[in-house]
Amino acid sequence: MNTQNRVLVLQMLFALTGGLFAFSDEIEKRDIPVIRVTAQRFESTEMAVPADVSIISSEVIEQSQARSVPELLQQIANLHVRSSNGKGNTGEISMRGFGENSGQRVLIIVDGQKMNRADMGLLDWQQLPLENIQSIEVIRGGQNVLYGNHALSGVIKITTKKGGARKIKLKASAGSYGFQEYNAFYSDATGDLFYTAGANYQRDEGFRDNSLSWSKNVNLSIGSLLGDSDTLILKAAVGENFIQFPGPLSYSQYRDDPPQSFKPNDYAHTTNLLITALWEGERTWGSIQINSGFNLRNVYSEMGGLINNNEQQGFSFSPQARIGNEENFITGGLDLFYDTIDLSGDQGITFNHAQLSRITVGPFLFAQKEVTETLSLSGGARYECAYTTGKNKQYTKADFEPFIYNPWGQPAPNPNYPAQPDPTTSFDGTVRKTGWADNLSLNWQATDSFSAWLGYSRIYRYPSLDETASYQGFAQADPLNKNLDPEQGHDFETGVKYRSECWSASATLFYLTLENEIGYEPAYNNLGQGQNINLGATKHIGSDLNLSYEKETYGASTMLSFVKAKFDGGPNDGNSVPLVPEFQNTTELWFRPVKPLRISGTLTWLSDQFEGGDFTNTRTEKLDSYTLFGLRADWTIGQHVTVFAKIDNLTDKRYATNAYNSGYYPGQGRSFYAGASLEF
Repeated sequence: MNTQNRVLVLQMLFALTGGLFAFSDEIEKRDIPVIRVTAQRFESTEMAVPADVSIISSEVIEQSQARSVPELLQQIANLHVRSSNGKGNTGEISMRGFGENSGQRVLIIVDGQKMNRADMGLLDWQQLPLENIQSIEVIRGGQNVLYGNHALSGVIKITTKKGGARKIKLKASAGSYGFQEYNAFYSDATGDLFYTAGANYQRDEGFRDNSLSWSKNVNLSIGSLLGDSDTLILKAAVGENFIQFPGPLSYSQYRDDPPQSFKPNDYAHTTNLLITALWEGERTWGSIQINSGFNLRNVYSEMGGLINNNEQQGFSFSPQARIGNEENFITGGLDLFYDTIDLSGDQGITFNHAQLSRITVGPFLFAQKEVTETLSLSGGARYECAYTTGKNKQYTKADFEPFIYNPWGQPAPNPNYPAQPDPTTSFDGTVRKTGWADNLSLNWQATDSFSAWLGYSRIYRYPSLDETASYQGFAQADPLNKNLDPEQGHDFETGVKYRSECWSASATLFYLTLENEIGYEPAYNNLGQGQNINLGATKHIGSDLNLSYEKETYGASTMLSFVKAKFDGGPNDGNSVPLVPEFQNTTELWFRPVKPLRISGTLTWLSDQFEGGDFTNTRTEKLDSYTLFGLRADWTIGQHVTVFAKIDNLTDKRYATNAYNSGYYPGQGRSFYAGASLEF
């Protein structure tokens, strides 16, 4: 699509959604859907929230036939997802036009527990089987005031099922490349108690060679009504998974034979445990919540000859209260996090042991005031402090031997014995960083079906532990970089929303500027050593446009994202930020020829983008644009049985979702899936 056509498409879509202003006072619809969200941490209506918020319900999750959360978010919410193995289970999510390490700028919350890793590692999506998810809330734009670190470009809030009416569900599916998945779920209630239990097994040999993955998960929850106004919910999930990483290909290799792989021995084996607790109470003066959680990951990995055993623990405690009602309130709270990493590594001729921890303290205040019956003003502030301690000792294995031997087998004293830590790679120190955020927004809810809003947010993100420190076998010029500053910037947004019995539309414009964006510079010094550095300023200008129409027997939806992400100053001034497509579109058409049968067709289109590391925008090859088509069908038989099938990448398009320094990661070819579920 050339520039002229792109501008025309944007003008048409803006005209369509902008025209809602002119007709909002005249349109009266029956049965206008009331959508409840928790974007402001306590529940409110979607129209009352001055932000781009969307909800993915369990029904939509079921209809999507997605195999992972990232696949679902790309298909239903039009989010940009990159993968290193052609599957969603290693997907890195991007919002608002961020490229490398974009997942560090999107906060992921599961039942109130922050799931982002303390290092740059991707979230273990395999520990979140879709069958156990009740809803997903996608909040676009800077949300640091209410959610703190990582919420620079958006928040994804996942709520798992909590029990209630008796339900037993069994589900099985199979498909191309050795895919198979089995689910069992049970929920019930007895008096004031409600509870669930679930189990999931998934195995996928993968489109590419050396891309086997499997996962096993078990989850439990129990909740209780405490009197007339309080609820306590406890949840636990334990799992184990395995992922092979097939590695990158050159551009010609990926175009000629995308399934091939030259990395037979790269993999990660993970065990995980997640425990969360939520107490909610309603009082005459308002509401109170206390969230707490514990997240344990133990990751054993072998990557390019580097062997790491990485144990990560995360603790959280977040009390908060809202004084007032949904229209006029003050919310205050405190987020406390304690994250630890204990890593033992083997690099062949060297080995190391690293221990790092980070304490994060973030108090916040947020308030909303109804100025008139249709106009409300909201805003708040947060101050957050992150205190990091870390030490790493790296040794040369040979230095533990008291003698060395010459070629004739004769011993001689080892001058390096006893072994001492390598001073160029070892460290022991502390790093303290602070960040603050503020927000001010205005929301005009003209009718129950239409609202318009504008807002400003100051945003920030701390460097992750392995952006600050080098301890995983990848040497940096400075093993503990205390001079790496947090990212900080400003986010300006405005938008409109319209909901009726059949129509749903929204349009959001944003302008986000960021100072000190963090990235990896592979040639940081004359010795050829790399370093995570503050690259300088970037600016992100764009829009998100959504339109859908739904009747009982047919419907259609389309979502278009546009973003221009540019470096603003410095040696790369004016260049595009790598790994950011300018356009992305997801479109779905569906119909029911008979009531039990639903058939849908999908289209996903991404424009081209510069590969990771190409800050100068000078490399010949780019990540090509691509269009994918899919078909899905599900048939409900009686009251208890549903059968379903789908085809992904119908035309068997060759494409890559990720590339870094001329290494390409192909997406999956044409694939078929089918299954059935039994519910009673």
